[in-house]
Amino acid sequence: MTSRLLTLHLRSRGATTFVVDVGVIALLAWAAGTWLASRPYFDGPAARVPVVALAPLLAALLLGPTLAGADEDLERSTPLPWRAWRAGHLLVAAFVTATVLSLAGLRAPDTYGAHALVRNALGCVGLVAGGAVLLGARLAWLPAFVYVCAVYAAAPRQTGTAVAAWAWPIQPSTSTTSWLAAATIFVIGVAAYLHRGSRASAGRRHRPSR
Repeated sequence: MTSRLLTLHLRSRGATTFVVDVGVIALLAWAAGTWLASRPYFDGPAARVPVVALAPLLAALLLGPTLAGADEDLERSTPLPWRAWRAGHLLVAAFVTATVLSLAGLRAPDTYGAHALVRNALGCVGLVAGGAVLLGARLAWLPAFVYVCAVYAAAPRQTGTAVAAWAWPIQPSTSTTSWLAAATIFVIGVAAYLHRGSRASAGRRHRPSR
């Protein structure tokens, strides 16, 4: 019974499509990172900042639609331990995202490579999970997209503690503060999603009862 429920859950949330799309993003990230690192007019592996910032963001954006079913109210009416199911769903998705993306940065992993990809994957997943709680699954991508794009466009490349705390997506992976910031966002986002789940859409919240 549990196996059947798990299969139905994964199918309803588009898990297969998510995993395939993350794999495609990882391949593109590997190709882009290799090209940037091999250009003589760039700074070797350190030129992979765009890949480190944007690949985890794109993968996390794909996660948003999987954080809610077709009818959240109907799902919650079933006698299932939904917090445990949400925990498994989100933690496995984060593990898959971080692991697959890390393969794209195995060359010089400590220089805007695998380590930074894992850090940013965790931070972006946390932002998307929090976005699902606040805005619903359809708009869960918005906070992560706005934040990472704003940081990439405006943040200085310094590695000071204050800068690393808010500009973690573009910091070197050797910055402890950037890891703490991303991990904190991940924990808060996951905890909020486990407790509240994805916010129901306005139409369903105001749907008249029968």
